[in-house]
Amino acid sequence: MDTDTEIMDPYLMDPYMTDEEIIATFTPLEHQFYKWQILDSDETIRLGEDFVDNHDNFYDCLKKKFPLPNIQHAFWDFIVKWDGRFYRRRRIVITAKDIYERLRTTDCKNAASLAETSLWMHTQAIHDLLFGQSNFGGSLMHYALDTGPQYLFPDTPYGKMINPSDPDILKDTVLAIDIDVNDCRPPALDSSKRRREDGISNEASATSVRGANSDDFLNKEPFVFFQIGALCCCTAEEWMRRYTEYADEVYDPEFQHTGYGVVVRLDDNGYPTGAVYIVYKYQEAATPAVSDDSSKPAFWEEGEWRDSEGNELPHIRRLYPGCDQKFFLAKIADNLADLKEDGQFNIQVISEDRKTIVKAKRVGDTGMIIPNEISTATLPDTWVQTPSSGHENSRRLDWNLGVK
Repeated sequence: MDTDTEIMDPYLMDPYMTDEEIIATFTPLEHQFYKWQILDSDETIRLGEDFVDNHDNFYDCLKKKFPLPNIQHAFWDFIVKWDGRFYRRRRIVITAKDIYERLRTTDCKNAASLAETSLWMHTQAIHDLLFGQSNFGGSLMHYALDTGPQYLFPDTPYGKMINPSDPDILKDTVLAIDIDVNDCRPPALDSSKRRREDGISNEASATSVRGANSDDFLNKEPFVFFQIGALCCCTAEEWMRRYTEYADEVYDPEFQHTGYGVVVRLDDNGYPTGAVYIVYKYQEAATPAVSDDSSKPAFWEEGEWRDSEGNELPHIRRLYPGCDQKFFLAKIADNLADLKEDGQFNIQVISEDRKTIVKAKRVGDTGMIIPNEISTATLPDTWVQTPSSGHENSRRLDWNLGVK
């Protein structure tokens, strides 16, 4: 058996190549590697496990299977070429315009189309897709997108949702905001109104909601959006280091998450081709991801945003430390394709106050996408205060927020 002398450099392969095109580049020896990996999968899986624990044992088996000189290097090149195709595809360099072109063909009313684009966002797009710069909040910052199919979560706990198992409710890639009503959670308390020792429970602070229907949106458009990832930023000083301190080498500026998700609003037909917004993230993925109580799944939970006295933490709703303005929702572009690495964009605040994020669902014959639920009441102007049990002089906040 002769070794192959001409082998395509696997480290320089085009990330857009299909599986069929990659196989067409295989040398005779690589075809044997491929056949061994596919037809003798039980053996190669076991050998792969051996490779993690004992490289020498793996290479001994490889040499027995293929008694050729330099077989280790040849096999490793094959692994980079074939198994490395997933990594190459995840590192495809794309632009905001590329994402826009993908989204404008995504029908969010169609489960298959939505799932396909969500997967594409997770596996194809790169981290730190540069968005441009803005001097919002008093400091010039450069912004980027850390792409992914899900960053924001709904505010309504799973057990409090309207028909949470409804098959017409969409995955969390698509969510909605009840834009007309401020969130009903209690605002930050001043020091004279300290919270109870055990804090204000999520259940007590839940928003009063009812199921939405298409009639609720006869005279207005629902604010429904498709998530494309997290907004990151870096300082102008950090950005300039690539041109000064590291001018003679490749330097990636350090970006930090801002706490905001980047979303694209859906049009009337359910396609994410509208304006681009940033939305502050209050909910986190729950740990563990599923509750021990199967009747009360805990897929997400509210993160820490207040101190022990109920005051909003200083970094909450701030794009970066020292930002002189805070907000919940802002528009950053009329179109995703408008955001460019060397561009300047404005941040137009839509709402300083927190709004409720909820699941979205399809309704009616047309499959119109609307919020799963909308607010029906806000907190009363005067909170009823009653003495806490066992503490004559202490007070607690109480209100009725029954789900109607």
